[in-house]
Parts: sequence; C-alpha cells; structure tokens
Amino acid sequence: MGMKGKQTKRAISLLLCLTLLVSMLALAVSVRAAETGDIAATGADTYYLWGENSNSPNFSGTTPTGTFTYDSSKGYYYYDLKGSSGDYCFVVSKISNSANSAVKTPAVQKIASAGSYYLSSGNYHGFNCLHLWNPSGDTIRISFTSETAGLTAVKAGSEAATQAPTTAPTPTTPKPTQGGGTTPTTPQPTQGGSTTDKKYVYCENEAGWSSVTAYLWNSSSDSNKAWPGAAMTNIGGNIWRYELPKTFKNIIFSNNGASQTTDLTYPGDGYIWNNKTNEWSIYDTSPLQVSSFTTDLEAPQYNGVGITLSASAEGEGTVYYKFSVSNGSSTAVLSDFSTSNKVLWTPQAAGTYTLTYDFKDAKGNTNRRTKSYVIEDGSSVVAPYIKIVTPNSGDIQNNSNVQIKVTAGGGNTGTNLLFYKYTIKNPSGNIANVPYYTRNTSYTFKPTELGLYTLTLNVQGSDNKTIERSYVFSSVGSVTPTTPPETQPVVQPTDASPAPTQAPTESSVPVAYGDADGDGDVTILDVTYIQRFMADVPLSKEFNERNADVDGDGDVTIIDATLIQRFMVGLISKFPVED
Repeated sequence: MGMKGKQTKRAISLLLCLTLLVSMLALAVSVRAAETGDIAATGADTYYLWGENSNSPNFSGTTPTGTFTYDSSKGYYYYDLKGSSGDYCFVVSKISNSANSAVKTPAVQKIASAGSYYLSSGNYHGFNCLHLWNPSGDTIRISFTSETAGLTAVKAGSEAATQAPTTAPTPTTPKPTQGGGTTPTTPQPTQGGSTTDKKYVYCENEAGWSSVTAYLWNSSSDSNKAWPGAAMTNIGGNIWRYELPKTFKNIIFSNNGASQTTDLTYPGDGYIWNNKTNEWSIYDTSPLQVSSFTTDLEAPQYNGVGITLSASAEGEGTVYYKFSVSNGSSTAVLSDFSTSNKVLWTPQAAGTYTLTYDFKDAKGNTNRRTKSYVIEDGSSVVAPYIKIVTPNSGDIQNNSNVQIKVTAGGGNTGTNLLFYKYTIKNPSGNIANVPYYTRNTSYTFKPTELGLYTLTLNVQGSDNKTIERSYVFSSVGSVTPTTPPETQPVVQPTDASPAPTQAPTESSVPVAYGDADGDGDVTILDVTYIQRFMADVPLSKEFNERNADVDGDGDVTIIDATLIQRFMVGLISKFPVED
C-alpha cells in the first residue's frame, strides 16, 4: 500500500478511535464535567486523537494525529474524517504527550449509529478503543457536546440534527392542573431510606438522546442557564440528573437543544421525566416502594364528608401504614403504624389540608408521600351531596336484611328538603326492588342470591338537582366480622375558631322505637307526627325516622303508625323490628 493511502487509512482509524475514546473518556470523567460546569459551553478543553487501522493498532510512541474543534455556534466538539473507508480504531484523550496514558481510559460501553456509520467501544490488542466503520468512504463528522455526552457520527454537512438553537424558546403559560382544582401531589421520596438537602430533577433517557440538558425558568429573565440549559449528569443506566440551584416553575428537556420536550410544568423535587413515554413519575430508589396513595373521593369536598385514605407498598417483610392530616401547624394522626392500609377521615372544618402517608417495613425501611386536599364549607350549598353511606361496600349476609344509612348535605333552596332513591341490582343485573324517591335516610333490602349486588343512590334537592353514586356489595354465605377503620380527631385550620363538638353519630345513639317526635315517650303524638310527616306538613321539630320505622322495612308508612297504636293499647308487646 502507498504511503498516501496508508496515511489516509491511518487518519480514518485515528478518527474512529477518537470517537470511541471520546465516549470512553465521557464515562471516565463524567463527574468532573458536572462539577466544573458545561465544558461544551466554554470550549476551554482540548481533545486529542490517535488512530490506527483496527487490524493492527499500535498507539505507543505516536503523537496525536488530530484534535477536536469546538464550534461555539453549534455547541459541540467535532472532527471531520475525510474520504476514507473501512475499519479503524481511535483513542481520544486530553493528554497530549502520551498515547500510552490515553489508552488507559476505559472505553464507553455505547453503540450509536447514523445511516451506515457506526461507533462502538472495543478492545484491540489490549487497547481500549473507539471503533468506526465507514464502509462508504464518506466524509464523516464525529461530534460530542461534553464529556458526559457520548459521540454522534453523521455525514459532514448534514449535522443539522445536532445543531442547537441560538435563542431559547419562548416559554408558554402552562395549563392549570386538572382534577377537582387540587394542588398537584407533592412527593417526598426517600432515596435509599435517607434524606438530603440537595434538590434534583431527573430524566429517564429512554429515547436514547446523546446528551440531556435541562432548561428551567420562572420568567424570560429568570432561568437556570442560557438555552439549551445545563448539562445533566448520567448517574447510571438511562437516568440523568441535574441539581437545582433554586426553585423553578417550568422546564424543557432536550438533546442539547435538538430533540426537545414541550414546555413542561415542573412538579417539584424528586420527580423524573421519561422522554419516550412523555410522563412524570416519582423517582424513588428506596427498598420500600410505594405502589399507591389515594383518596376515594377527589378534592375539593365539603366538611362532614367521609373520605377514605388508602395506600399500598412493597418492602422487605410486612409493611406498616400510618395516616396523618395537618393544617398549618396542627397535625393529627388518623391511624398510627399498623397493617391496616386505609382509614376514614371526616373533616369538620373548611381549609386546605395536607394528607401524609407514612410507610415502614419489617427491616426498618421508611418512605413517605403527601397530598394536598381542599375542604370547602357546605353549609349553604344548593346542590345536594353525599356525606357518609354505611355500609358502603364489603360482604353482606345472603338471606339477611341489610340496612343502608345515608347522611347527605346541600339542598339549601326552596323547601330545603332532600329526597332519596335507592335502586338495587342483583347479581344477574336485574333491578330487585321498586325504586322511588322518599324522605327516608335509610333503606333495608334482603339479598337472595350469592354474588355482587349494586346499590345506586340518588339524592335530590327540591329544585331537582341530583347527585348519584353507586356502591357494590358481595352477598356471601357467611360474613367475617371486620373492624371499621379508626377515625381520629379532626385537625381544625389554625385561622379558624374551634368547631363545636361534633354530635354523636346516628349509630351511637340508642334507638327508641316508636318515639317519632323524640320526646322520650311513645304516645299518640308519635302517630300524629308520622301522619304529618307522610303528608309533608311542616313539623315543629326534627322527625326521627329511625325511631319511627318500627316494622324495619326501611320506610316510614301508615303501617308504622298502626303498629304504634297497637303497641299503645297492648295488642303487641314489641315491634317487628325488635324480633
């Protein structure tokens, strides 16, 4: 082979090694780049290139065959390998006087391709090299943006895909978060069971970008760095990280300004963005992994509404759950650490609360999640709303009466009355009762089939505004007693005066069957009260439907009034509901 051809091949080989070694060097010194700033932005560093034909590489004693040039307008280092084809190996280093030192840098375990030009790491005759295969003999430009970025090979003159914009994009105003007007969930992930004062944003580079930059801003004059932002550090696998210097509202991830996301609303410390699925998720490396932390009702809700907090997690051994709620400086524990993964919370005062879900496993690993929840004052609400339904799910005994009790609010218009309709569907999907609106806040039905029963509850105000909600029960041969979730004292907002003591729940008040007017005696006045109630005649005091339903069918009718009269004259000694 002539000297000229040999030199050409040698140059190609050198460039190939250079590209691969740059990747290699990227891996070796990635931490330094993150600590000292973005080297691609300054152009202060010089990269040297050695190269040989990959069939017989020999870098000992050679001098650099070329250097990378920094293009400040495009934001990358490059080297053009001209008119050569075949297989070549290169070594890249910042060390200009010793090829032997250069080849000790570990090769980057990365493969990149562009058309028919390939880069990969390899070991040739004991040397860690960058390997370039250019079968077409085209003039190839090899470029990289920083020590952490890896290499890109494209045909010279066609590198527009890696060119960065000279100006930052104009940020757009993010749309408000949907979902009931609540504040986005704020995670407090525990990284490996430890905490740190440093705040990071993460990107899962599943799209395979050669580099990842983060551009964050609050306004056109308040950003973390000029476009395309700061270089993120690869901390292993596809995970890239950037330490936040302060709090920002918006962020754009990009391939050093090339491929990029839309304007994103930054949800807070500890989140990770996947640039392939285009989704945020919580970045958590704790051995105790949180699967879910939810509420059965989306915020906002009204005071007096029962809200069930639920959570699930997987850890080392048994997982224990703790639920707390706070407002301002006041905090109450709804349920301390136990194996129960749900609790009922019934807030009595309006305000913005923080719900805290704590997790602990048998090995002592911990984790935490928080959720902001808004409670509004429902005292003058026109539309009806459901507060509590008991029971609202679970197993029910087949061929035994099941009594549904409802507490509702709203309906503050017209006559201020609320009406209730109960629709029962059996496991076959057929309606098993005759649904109609009633003033009764309880309803009794008897399942006669094994399987799933559905209760659809409608609550309607006097202006015909209606809310509907469905509940599912499983009719079984025998019911295993369950302990309802514990409800702890409610935290009041710090800026509100103490709420009055909550009245006893209906289930805690003894039933005095027949005493419809609640005066403590069963008399003819109770019969009259039932008649007036059925005729919708205004009553001087609250009508006790629970006491008046002496036949236990879930409705107050003329039959109940007749039974009370029979009881008064001694024809019966007790009511049917007491059997």
